[in-house]
Amino acid sequence: MQKLLLIEDETLIRENLAELLTLNGFTVYTASNGNEGIKQATQQQPDLILCDIMMSEMDGFQTLEVIRANPLLSNTPFLFLTAKADMTDTRKGMALGADDYLTKPFTMDTLLTAIRTRLQREAQRKAHTHTLLQEQLRAMTNLSTHEYNTPLTGILGFTSLLIDYYGEFSRAENLSMLDMIKVNCLRLKRSLDNNRLITRLQTIDPADTAYSFFSTGRSEITADVFNKHLLSAGYRQNRQIPCQLNVESAQLVISDENLAIILEELTDNAIKFSADDQSIHITGRLKPDYYELTFLNHGQPFHQDDIKQTAPYRQFDRSRYEQQGFGLGIAITNKLLEFNKGSLHIESLDLSTTQVVVQLPIPA
Repeated sequence: MQKLLLIEDETLIRENLAELLTLNGFTVYTASNGNEGIKQATQQQPDLILCDIMMSEMDGFQTLEVIRANPLLSNTPFLFLTAKADMTDTRKGMALGADDYLTKPFTMDTLLTAIRTRLQREAQRKAHTHTLLQEQLRAMTNLSTHEYNTPLTGILGFTSLLIDYYGEFSRAENLSMLDMIKVNCLRLKRSLDNNRLITRLQTIDPADTAYSFFSTGRSEITADVFNKHLLSAGYRQNRQIPCQLNVESAQLVISDENLAIILEELTDNAIKFSADDQSIHITGRLKPDYYELTFLNHGQPFHQDDIKQTAPYRQFDRSRYEQQGFGLGIAITNKLLEFNKGSLHIESLDLSTTQVVVQLPIPA
């Protein structure tokens, strides 16, 4: 049976409505004021809440505000029952998250219709959310299988060759296979590290003592710093893409560790999505209020609609383009920039050219 919570300070109305709703197949919990209603809502987790507006101690608006601030109740359908329904009250209630208003006096048929309509909409919302979660889970599972198995297959393959044909390869061939084992290990480690990092960034509370690690610090950006990340990304992907680098040195208000993650993710993406015969263009300029980094690469198309849909574990045109990684780079970069009062903007200049502009904080 579906559970309703009725918050009403007039005893006769509360008892009559509770009885009628019970006769119509609902389990009904009641509360005589807002404070008691909040306690009942937290304990019973009702499927829908009916609440009077004009109550002592805590009115209906205050009650709704507290209810909506509770993550467990934030989506629970909430209907106001009121003898006062002017436009100002209606707007205020809707702004706070009310789903509907019923003006007293109302018929039982009107009340039941409103309740069933809202319960049906909530059931549809939950079904849609469940479908999206299942789709996301399937995508993550498929992606994880590929991302973990691909480097593991390389590691196992080269290891087997070295063991089964020990002594038959030249020193150069042995070193080449050991190097490929290292590349695959780095790819696997990066996949595991990024999964852990995005989970941490998405769930960390600003009150957490570790939050300051991601949101404070100072660093210096130089061409040498960039060259290190370009070499590292190229080695990890086993690709050497020409790069035109024009970066001004500057002091930044972001830690060395977090700057390194941002640069690593952005250079990694620039190399990953560039055509072999095209150069990457990276510029860095000190502006009056921020430091601006621009990445320009030519290769895999990145459509404007794709830009709007960038999200963790999301890859584009996977059937046409081989891609490494979980698609977490932009999500990680966005989170770190958000924590450090920076920003990121992606623009598709044409079918094969993508521009990424990053603004980083500088000392005042």
